[in-house]
Amino acid sequence: MVERSEGDRNALLDVHFGEGDARTLAATRAHVEGCPRCRQYLRILSDVDGALREWADEAPPPDLAARVVSRATRLPHHAPARASVPSAMPLVVLVPVIAAFVVSIRQLAEWLAALPFWVVLEKWPTVQGAAPLGAAALVLFALGGLASLAAAPALVMESRR
Repeated sequence: MVERSEGDRNALLDVHFGEGDARTLAATRAHVEGCPRCRQYLRILSDVDGALREWADEAPPPDLAARVVSRATRLPHHAPARASVPSAMPLVVLVPVIAAFVVSIRQLAEWLAALPFWVVLEKWPTVQGAAPLGAAALVLFALGGLASLAAAPALVMESRR
């Protein structure tokens, strides 16, 4: 006995439902006459088709649509998430940054005081009020502002993601 391929089964379905071209139907019917396995397959198809046609349609319960819509529109009941209290750890991280900033100001002030033209700058009234420490702080703030301006495009692009 030769195993039938899927294409042959499709041809048997065409015979059962009366579909397909006449030449293929005639060839398949001729095959079925000599093949007990294919005859059995067609008999099973006929039995299943008959059982399905005899099946009585059942009307759905009258409130089915209302129940489905009610279930679909009902919001899930989840416990509300509690808002977390912000942590103070980011502020603790700033302590070494502030310390490094103060040390940088002092180092820059010493470097400014050692410059040869500091003697000339020292006579200016605004510099007299600030002295090397204030001038150093002013220079660092200016550099920080420039760094912020340089980082701004990247920060804006990151926030738009």
